[in-house]
Amino acid sequence: MPEYSPPDVVDLIDNPHCDPTVCWTTGNVADAFPGVFTTFSWTFVGRPMEVAFRRMFLALGVFPVAEVVVPDRVEDKVWTAFAGRAAANIDQFRRAAGFIPGTSATAIEQQLFGYVRPDTVDENTMRRYPAILAKAPRAVITLPKRHDAMFADLRAWRLASLATAPGLDEAGCLELIAQAQRRFGRFMTEHLIVAFVSSGLADRLTELTVKAGLPGLESRLLSGVGSDENEVANDLWELAHERLDLSTFLDRHGYHGPNEGQLHGRSWREDPAPVLTRLADYRTVGADDPRAPRNRSAAQARLREAASAELAGTSRLVGAQVRLLVKLTARFLALREQGKAGYLLTFDVTKAAVRRLGTLLAARGVLADPEDVFHFSPEELGRGLTDLPQGLSVAELVAARRALFDERQDLRLPQAWAGLPELTKVEPPPPEGSPVGTVVKGLAASSGVVEGRARVVRDPATAEFDDGDILVCENTDPDWISLFMLAAAVVTDQGGMLSHGPIVTRELGLPCVCGTEDGSRRIGDGQLVRVDGDAGVATIIG
Repeated sequence: MPEYSPPDVVDLIDNPHCDPTVCWTTGNVADAFPGVFTTFSWTFVGRPMEVAFRRMFLALGVFPVAEVVVPDRVEDKVWTAFAGRAAANIDQFRRAAGFIPGTSATAIEQQLFGYVRPDTVDENTMRRYPAILAKAPRAVITLPKRHDAMFADLRAWRLASLATAPGLDEAGCLELIAQAQRRFGRFMTEHLIVAFVSSGLADRLTELTVKAGLPGLESRLLSGVGSDENEVANDLWELAHERLDLSTFLDRHGYHGPNEGQLHGRSWREDPAPVLTRLADYRTVGADDPRAPRNRSAAQARLREAASAELAGTSRLVGAQVRLLVKLTARFLALREQGKAGYLLTFDVTKAAVRRLGTLLAARGVLADPEDVFHFSPEELGRGLTDLPQGLSVAELVAARRALFDERQDLRLPQAWAGLPELTKVEPPPPEGSPVGTVVKGLAASSGVVEGRARVVRDPATAEFDDGDILVCENTDPDWISLFMLAAAVVTDQGGMLSHGPIVTRELGLPCVCGTEDGSRRIGDGQLVRVDGDAGVATIIG
């Protein structure tokens, strides 16, 4: 049977109480799970993710086996939800960082979350070093092949499961959901090890560039690593040029789609319209055009090699370190993006099973709308929607949970906070945007300087976007690749150097400024913007 979250979090997807000294962030977790959770989505991912975080630390020797439990207190959890949105416990990651040689609380905050508090204090201890030295090397050395094998297995399992989903009865749907959840939890343990190791490698590269007197070179060293999204971009181009048929494309990449980090979002497999609407733009890009995906990838790989040679040339000792470190970092960053694709494979199967179940329940008159199924937990669905909280009827509970879900769409959490977050309501930016000369500051995530028209995008499926526009948004996920291929630069509210948007922009050679917090609300749609990916600023110039 699958694992579920406690009833209070199921109903609220919130935490009404929290120690005011415990610090939280939306960084990175919002990149993986953007938007507001439904009851089903949270109960599917919440507990398995908590366990996966802890199993990751166990595999590296950072935590003892006794720590692989789901704590009762929110303050002791690695992650949770506030107002329906994901948040990570900075204090728990800081505690883990204190056990790990070669890193620190400061480095973990910056690399994982793109944010370092001014009062951050590094408190390292050697207490876990023996366990780490005994377990971590083997876990890391064997990880790439293990990760590749699990990903390949998930791809095959997805196609096989999708073929059977339309004929499942209610019990079969519930079993497939449970199977998908178990696969999700196992794969996320491996993926989180990748994320943690890649963060450490990237931090080490940054240290080397600073010591060599070449700060900022790390963005080029992190370019051209190759990733699953390179294949998505290339296959989009192949599809547009009729070198690939839609069925094959959807078999390979149909698990992507709008709001793909939430289970209620529809994948391209379910609705390919977002893909089809962009094909005309791709047809204008010829095979010899520098913007063609394969050409972009090759150019960025050359950029990385040149940056590696530049850093290696600073000294013989540094050169020896750089050659190995750049190679390892490239491999793990590619695995990092593969990992995001991996859990989306489990999501796509889950979507098929849940929607099939919703259709069956609606046909029996249990649900008024098949989509209402996403407002119940798997456990509630497994009980046949009987004995519901507070003695409510199915219709009453759906109405209450949907109302709360809808209300939270316009609410946002801070990037980081202590205790309970102060929620802000998103107001649309003024039509005219901010005054000329306004500077929006963030992280220098991908190098280059360009000017262009800003397009503030909330939904990539419906965005009006032309070749050469500046993509301005809150955050991105792999579904945004169709816009990345047209964009001249990217500016995001959320994320750090190893978030999805910066990794993809470096692969495509696009300047990127990430972690601006409010760039999408300060830059008006249609304003002229200069994006400086080296300085980490976007300036309104018209």
